[in-house]
Amino acid sequence: MPFTAPSVANKGNLFRIGPRIDIQVAVGELVTFNILQDTLMLIPARELQPVRPGQLLVPGWPGWQEGARQTFPYRVELIAAKRVLASTWRADDNFLVRPYIPTGPATGVPVKILTCTIKNIVPQGRLLPLSPGDQAIAVACYSYEVEVVYADRAGRTFTLILQSGPRRQQAVVYPASGYLEVNVTIQCLGSRIISPVVPPPGPPPPYKPLRLWLETRV
Repeated sequence: MPFTAPSVANKGNLFRIGPRIDIQVAVGELVTFNILQDTLMLIPARELQPVRPGQLLVPGWPGWQEGARQTFPYRVELIAAKRVLASTWRADDNFLVRPYIPTGPATGVPVKILTCTIKNIVPQGRLLPLSPGDQAIAVACYSYEVEVVYADRAGRTFTLILQSGPRRQQAVVYPASGYLEVNVTIQCLGSRIISPVVPPPGPPPPYKPLRLWLETRV
């Protein structure tokens, strides 16, 4: 039964007849694996004192004496810091494709992509020890969203969200007594709107007869 026939199954269904349009986004991914260790550090610190009018004298002004100096007291502070024991990285590309599906009769066909923004990066990392030895496999699992803003021929703008899906990278590290920190950097490399052209069906290939010679031996 054709889909234009009046039937109960076709009631309320919307059919779009026209060329297919795809929104394509190329994304670059950079995952950094850091092995860190908590430590303490002593640093010199200088106290800042409020300056009163006339306290600091400029050369040439009344009261200035050649060779005069102003001293500020120094002290040492103990702060919490992180030491990087090892670091490595992995890079990959992700290619996202989203077909254009109209949400209503007033929705325009996309003709130009205005912005491409990465949002909601969710990284997770863990260490898988290798036995024997002091090596381990650092695993990073992450996901993110790509927000695409495009315009139609009338200049109206629309927002589209593309999901990256589950992503994974891994590397061999030497954790020693440190712990793993995973940093994920995502960047839009490019985006475009294309309309794939389906080639028309051509004539069937010509029939080529096959000849066989059978030989019998007695």
